[in-house]
Order: sequence, then C-alpha cells, then structure tokens
Amino acid sequence: MTFLYLKAVHIIFIVTWFAGLFYMPRLFVYIVEAHSKGEPEKSILLKQLNLMASRLWYGITWPSAIVTLLMGAALILNQPSWLEQGFMHIKLTLVFFLYAYHFFLQYLFN
Repeated sequence: MTFLYLKAVHIIFIVTWFAGLFYMPRLFVYIVEAHSKGEPEKSILLKQLNLMASRLWYGITWPSAIVTLLMGAALILNQPSWLEQGFMHIKLTLVFFLYAYHFFLQYLFN
C-alpha cells in the first residue's frame, strides 16, 4: 500500500514540475517582449511578469522537482530490483537530462 501512495505522489509532482518547466520559457519570451514596449506599459508588464516567474519558479517548480526526486528515490528504495532492469537505466538517464534542463532554466532565470 505504501508503494501506491509513493507512486501517486511521485506522479502528481512530476506533472506540476513539468508544468513549471514548460511554462517558464514562455514567461521568458513574454519578459523579452515586454522590453520592447513603451513606458508605462513596459514597467507594469515587467513587474507583473517577474512576479509571476518568481512565484512559478520558487513556489511550484523547485518544490515539485525536489518532491519528485525524493519520491523517486523512495520508490527505488522500495523496489531496489528495478535497478537491475534496463528500463530504469534509460529512465534515470532521461531524468538526469531533465534536471540538467531544470538547472539551465535556473541559470536563465538568474
């Protein structure tokens, strides 16, 4: 039963993490477009977009990435035999690239 709860929480936080990973670049585009506007529209848009990006990144995306990682580790600890199977090696490689993309977005956000 614990396995099912871990898996459910893991999937829920994967979805919220991906939502942040997909929406953050869109906010970056909006921020760049706002720089070409005239005043006072530019300052109003930049203030709001930066607030939105900050709340998305630090309120949703980062916590979701951390909980996803913790729940994934808990699932592997619960089912260590998965590490012997080929699909898990492929999955963990792809997860590594997702976290690399996450850190790249953090670099852009800074």
